[in-house]
Amino acid sequence: MVIVNQNKGTPKGVSISYQLLRNTTSPDEKSTGVKSFVANLSAFEIVKLDKTGNLRDYIAAYNPRKRNHVHQAIRTTVLQDPDRFITRNGGFVISASSIEVNDNAKEIMLEDATILNGAQSQGEIRRWIEETYGENDIGSEETPFHVRAEIVVDPDPSEVIETAIARNTATPVKSISQAGGRGQLDDLAASIAKRKPNLTISMSETDHEAFDTRKILQFTRLLMPQSVSKNDTPAEKLRAYKNPAQCLTEFTQWHDTKKIGPEAKAKYDFTVQKAPYAIEEYEYWANHAAWNGQGLFENTKKGGRAVRRDKSRKVIWVSPGLVFPIMGAMSEFMEEHLPGRWRLSKPKLFKPGEMISRTVTQFRGLDSDPMQMGRNAGTYDALRIYPATIVTVMQDMKTVGD
Repeated sequence: MVIVNQNKGTPKGVSISYQLLRNTTSPDEKSTGVKSFVANLSAFEIVKLDKTGNLRDYIAAYNPRKRNHVHQAIRTTVLQDPDRFITRNGGFVISASSIEVNDNAKEIMLEDATILNGAQSQGEIRRWIEETYGENDIGSEETPFHVRAEIVVDPDPSEVIETAIARNTATPVKSISQAGGRGQLDDLAASIAKRKPNLTISMSETDHEAFDTRKILQFTRLLMPQSVSKNDTPAEKLRAYKNPAQCLTEFTQWHDTKKIGPEAKAKYDFTVQKAPYAIEEYEYWANHAAWNGQGLFENTKKGGRAVRRDKSRKVIWVSPGLVFPIMGAMSEFMEEHLPGRWRLSKPKLFKPGEMISRTVTQFRGLDSDPMQMGRNAGTYDALRIYPATIVTVMQDMKTVGD
């Protein structure tokens, strides 16, 4: 690996050489304790910085096939017109908690330095340096080309996060990164970790090895009873299947308003509390043995496969289009056993195999189309009848007993 990080400072600090540095701090920034600079840096210098403050990592770092036209355009400029890079590139945004400027040596020392915007450009530059210089020390090499960077010195970490979000609006950043950066997923992650210590959830779009947070919010939204959601519309029934991004957006809104809105607090608390159980419930239905022998593999006509099987012809995967309506039906069994404390309580009268048989009947009535199944509000209503009837019978039996 080429030596590209020759930091001279403390573990938290990095020394950066510059060709030109200008203090551009405005009166507004001074009033908030912020300092602002613009610098021309060698391409070698920009790769010294980490990306912990960036909402997204270098996308192609984990999968080269993720390189898109933006990456190719950056690389083309580096290869064919490096002297035009500083003009054509939008530049980098770097944050730091403090700065020391040494004009004589043309060096700056940055504490807690990180790139807020420019991870893709940095990744392409790093790739080119490694290809060009191999394992050689680049310390004595002549600068191949320059880049321009805005340096924002802000001692307030929470404001740095907001700056990162604002500076990434030109290149759309998935809201999962924004929610993770703002700490809106912290309670959710902690709740899941408590019950499932080996499971981590995605806090940004480049958390490729983590469980997709949107899916968790989808599963939990399906289990949310009407007494909490305060919404029994067809749109609410289909929200989880059709719009996972909105599930995330609304969860972050509940997070932000839970202290002033009782309904938002109820929805937020339910989601955080039941998220790990929702994962387990989804896996329970997706892997249930009763899917075997239903002829779903042979009968699927369109909308993608309803199930997948292993070599022994055992069902090992079921389409969300079939599982989501079942999850929605399970909200009928949600019970508030203590104020604000919920549990999924399935009576002994309830037969999971019967639930799956009813689901298959609905599926065949929709031309064996998994996608149509997941998008049909009538299916969700039909599958609720069975658990709702059991709940009613149980309540009536209790009333008679009393």
